[in-house]
Amino acid sequence: MKAAKEAVKAFNIKGAVDEIALFGSGHINDTYRIRVGGDEYLLQRLNENVFTNAHYIEHNLDHLLRQKSSLFVDHFKTDGGAYHYRNESGLWRLTLFLADAYSPQTADSLAEVAAAAEGFGSFTAFTDTCQVDQFHEVIPRFHDLEWRLTQLDQALKSDLFGRCNEVRDFSSKVINNRAISNKMKALKADGLPVRLCHNDTKLNNSLLAKSDASFQKVIDLDTVGPGSVLYDFGDLMRTTVSNAAENESDTSKIQFRPEFFETLKENFLKTASPVLKNLEIEHLFFGGQYMTYMMAVRFLTDYINGDIYFKTTFQKENLVRAQNQMTLLEKMNAYEREIS
Repeated sequence: MKAAKEAVKAFNIKGAVDEIALFGSGHINDTYRIRVGGDEYLLQRLNENVFTNAHYIEHNLDHLLRQKSSLFVDHFKTDGGAYHYRNESGLWRLTLFLADAYSPQTADSLAEVAAAAEGFGSFTAFTDTCQVDQFHEVIPRFHDLEWRLTQLDQALKSDLFGRCNEVRDFSSKVINNRAISNKMKALKADGLPVRLCHNDTKLNNSLLAKSDASFQKVIDLDTVGPGSVLYDFGDLMRTTVSNAAENESDTSKIQFRPEFFETLKENFLKTASPVLKNLEIEHLFFGGQYMTYMMAVRFLTDYINGDIYFKTTFQKENLVRAQNQMTLLEKMNAYEREIS
């Protein structure tokens, strides 16, 4: 990994690189754990097929980190004062690795959910002081469900990989939930605020302490930009209320856990409520439905298009993910009816 070693040196890390190893399970970027002497770092190579406006990430990161918050891990700069370095192998970024922290892949305890919720709630409160119009939307229309449904329609029409017959019934089931998009449009018309958001608040984008599962850091800041708190709470909700991983193929194992949702909401509001409007608080649960449905649409679209966006580790994984998310959405809807 000559290019990776070169990138590490560009961030003024002194000493020989002793070890480079692939790290994590992210869908998009390539991440490496780096050891230099007694210190450890995370080196990421951005997927520029996804992040076609990588200069926006640099701009947003600079504006966010100049606010000096303990919410974020240390990011290193090059001699030129940039958070990213380019060589022939791509665009790289270096952060400190926290050996005493972990990134939970599934919510195994209420303590983990409470900690992550407080952390992301603190992020929401912190970014309320930032001027959202100074930040770029890194991926245009990233959480625009109407656009994602249009992409699905186009994929079904083109059928580039001959997969549409296989998913015909399932895709109809997905499309029949379009009313979720209409509800979000109505909320925006009613004044749902645009605020600075993380926009990718999966549970594993938080770091918790190995010792007691307390919140440590918010990570993966590539998508920070304009959005809605319903996106951030919603993505965290969809990755914590279920007891199954996103790629679990046995849908009978996917459950909605009410106690996990209540813990999530209570602890998120503990830190975020001072800056939220009533309209936002009243529709946090809908945020979970919205994000879960949108991910089902995106996974299905990617499967039909030949798995070109999300990394996969086994055949039909994106279809499994889509079916998983639709099952979770049905469980959310059932819980909503139960408490109504």
